[in-house]
Amino acid sequence: MNYMKLIRSIVFICITHCFISINCDAQWYNPDKVNKKAKAIYEGAYDYAMNGDYEKSIATINEAIKLEPKYVEAYLSRAGIYAELKNYQSSVDDFEKSFMMDSVFSETYMLPYSISLAGTGQFEKALVAINKFLSIKQLNEQSKKSAAFRKSTYEFAIAIQQKKDMVNYVFEPKNAGKGINTENLEYFPSLTIDGKKMIFNRRIKDDEDFYESNWIDNRWDSARPASGKVNTQFNEGAQNISQDGSCLVFTGCNYPEGMGSCDIYISYKTKSGKWSEAENLGIQVNTEFWES
Repeated sequence: MNYMKLIRSIVFICITHCFISINCDAQWYNPDKVNKKAKAIYEGAYDYAMNGDYEKSIATINEAIKLEPKYVEAYLSRAGIYAELKNYQSSVDDFEKSFMMDSVFSETYMLPYSISLAGTGQFEKALVAINKFLSIKQLNEQSKKSAAFRKSTYEFAIAIQQKKDMVNYVFEPKNAGKGINTENLEYFPSLTIDGKKMIFNRRIKDDEDFYESNWIDNRWDSARPASGKVNTQFNEGAQNISQDGSCLVFTGCNYPEGMGSCDIYISYKTKSGKWSEAENLGIQVNTEFWES
């Protein structure tokens, strides 16, 4: 969710830019001259994205782009959503289209662009992008800190790649299998310390719930909704299971007793082996703002 916080802070917003050359010196884009119908459609995509319905948001943005093929903000927004879905190559493609259409307007997006590049394993290009971002004048301190952290991770990755003959670790991700993955969206997995239980999010239509699966006979068994009372008619997400499997800490959104749109909740494993009804962590943690 950290990536989406970053995207939310810049996507759908017009930003004042200073000049920087990226791939070209194009500067034609004027948000005030965008096709009005395309703009109205695009604004609808914002609500879908903020509610976590990325598929509808992408479909809506696509409609806007059909009406306005050079809609730079739409490409930038779609790039951010693709990144949230971990479709990093599509994210990179959209960012690069935006840069080619108007490098000046799009320059502030070099930071999320670099993250998507890293997601595809292109760490050297990510380093170039983050250095260009850091060269922008008048960056705020938070942007500088975030960029400096990303730069250090890219430099580390490049150093490891250069020493790969000396490193035994090989990154070879494998699909978790039919027990976990379906035609629906699965995301935010967490494991107990023994690696034998996985809790993750599955979204069916507009409802996000927790599912659990056990590692049995060298495979994940068929996932089922988390037992007990932790799942509700509201949206639960971004959970973390404790190492001993005794509690879940997660984000609950739109709960009637919530202090803001999304708060932090906790659920405990009961003696019967089921999850208890979630408890709001209270004013020490939650506010009228979005906690996740």
